Amino acid sequence: MSVRRIIAIAVIFLVACAGWGVLGVTTEQRSTEFDGRLGSQVEALWGAPLVQESPSLAADVPGSPQGRCILPAKNEIAVQLAVDYRKKGLIWYPTYTCSFQGAYTITNAESVAQKIRIHFKFPSQGATYDEFAAYLDGKKLQGTINPSEGIAEILELGPGTSADFQIAYKTRGIREWRYKMDPGAGRVQNLNLVLDADFRAVDYPDGCLSPMTSQATDRGMKLTWQATDLITKQDIGVTIPERLNPGPLTARITFFAPVCLVFFFVLVATINILYKVNIHPMHYLFVAAGFFAFHLLLAYMAGLVYIHIAFLISAIVSVALVTAYLSAALRGQFPWKVAAAGQVFFLVLFSYSFFLKGITGLTVAVGAVVTLATLMKVTAHVDWESVFTKSATNHKPTPPPVPAKANPGLDSAQC
Repeated sequence: MSVRRIIAIAVIFLVACAGWGVLGVTTEQRSTEFDGRLGSQVEALWGAPLVQESPSLAADVPGSPQGRCILPAKNEIAVQLAVDYRKKGLIWYPTYTCSFQGAYTITNAESVAQKIRIHFKFPSQGATYDEFAAYLDGKKLQGTINPSEGIAEILELGPGTSADFQIAYKTRGIREWRYKMDPGAGRVQNLNLVLDADFRAVDYPDGCLSPMTSQATDRGMKLTWQATDLITKQDIGVTIPERLNPGPLTARITFFAPVCLVFFFVLVATINILYKVNIHPMHYLFVAAGFFAFHLLLAYMAGLVYIHIAFLISAIVSVALVTAYLSAALRGQFPWKVAAAGQVFFLVLFSYSFFLKGITGLTVAVGAVVTLATLMKVTAHVDWESVFTKSATNHKPTPPPVPAKANPGLDSAQC
């Protein structure tokens, strides 16, 4: 292989990298634009992240405009979360439905009767609440309710008596759910919060308490937070697992494409040397175009069909294009089975590793080592000096023929 051919192949590779860069940036911008523009629309239609605060309780103090903060004697809370993903453009949004039931026991530990003011805030001011019910001391609360203002009630308790405040509703949210302790109290007593989720990929937002117990169920996971007397500023919460987003995923695969192509170019060059097949730089150009077809199809099909189906169709088309072209252009001299296997390994498997979160780097590293070992084995006995010397000799221009000298004897006879 001559230096001129190596330079030509390098230029083709750089041009292909520029094309992938443009396609990757375009796909990424489409995803970012959809996320920024449609994210607020999804929250407006579906709901915002839910942060449910514990009800605040304050006992009236005679002669003081401010009440004295008291704690519920018991906090029994049951939450059910069910994921219900919504797709807008190239982005899947982790939306969910939430069923909340809370029962709080309010006790007057004083020796005199007290008026206790109860204020309950809804987790989101703009959300809608279905199957709503609220009870105070066994009586259902009637009348109008403004979600922006919450529920405000006054409870009169005799000395040493208790009453229950119960509330239940069903609403919708996105990304995460949190339960916040009363910020005015900073303390919670006899807490028993059970969260039943229909997913098992459980994660927790930053600054949140992890559950005391977690148990896998047929539906998903059952998480329990229990405490007798807990002092904390941390919330209780879970993060809704993200679904595979085709836009960002396709952009990452596109930006990684040059690595796949350079491995395949090395394979083609090795076949050129071992099988003594004359592969022109134009052949490399069409191979690069066949690789680019995979990412081009994937980028624009991902928003229309399921991402795995788009990936499969794009891979089949690209492998068929490259394999059929090399077989036809080199007239059967090129081992098309090796080329097909190489493209499946370097393009399809390397790209599919992005679907498997956390092992992409390991997959590429293992593939690189396996490729290096294979190339070292098959080229161990190649005389590289002769390979490049022959290339230089084959491309050396042929000198013009030397004219024949005149025959002196023949000239004398003619004379």
